Amino acid sequence: MTHIFNLDQIKKVLPTLDIVKDLEEGFIAYSRGQVVVPPVGELSFEDPPGDTHIKYGYIKGDDYYVIKIASGFYDNPKINLSSNSGLMLLFSQKTGLPASILLDEGFLTDVRTAVAGEICAKYLAPKDIYRIGVFGTGVQARMQVEYLKSVTDCKDIIVWGRNRSGLDAYQRDMQEIGYAVQTTQNAKEVAESCNMIVTATPAKNPLLHA
Repeated sequence: MTHIFNLDQIKKVLPTLDIVKDLEEGFIAYSRGQVVVPPVGELSFEDPPGDTHIKYGYIKGDDYYVIKIASGFYDNPKINLSSNSGLMLLFSQKTGLPASILLDEGFLTDVRTAVAGEICAKYLAPKDIYRIGVFGTGVQARMQVEYLKSVTDCKDIIVWGRNRSGLDAYQRDMQEIGYAVQTTQNAKEVAESCNMIVTATPAKNPLLHA
């Protein structure tokens, strides 16, 4: 029997899991050659701009394999829709039968991406972070910073964005949860005023130059 879980059910269960530990173990298994991850499938769209990624993989000897479809359509906020969406399909490694459908609307992808940033910061970031620089004003620009709470107590942010409305919304939202936020449209100002930088933008051209 295939079980279907919606976003509310997924969000209810997630806090009971040690996702940082699980993701770290996944990275370790991958580095040891214990994970099978074929090349990513991708569909790119120009009008409106967007992309859809089809990802799949499994850990050797585990019970399941996963196929994930994750989309990003970057003009969606203009029509009051999230830029991200998607779902995950869980199958038995033993029989190939579908076990679960996770209608996560891209949420698990967002969490996984933010936790990956948290793990990188845990091992690679300066011990004394006095200011966090952020490139981007979307979902990841928020979640990456929030998931750094286990790594640093720093609440001082300088954020770069392409448009003023996005910067203002980011500043408002992050200040409401306790961060001090300065906004800028000057990338150099970010680099010069912080000692940790989070990049969370789909930009195709460099924003920082050596």
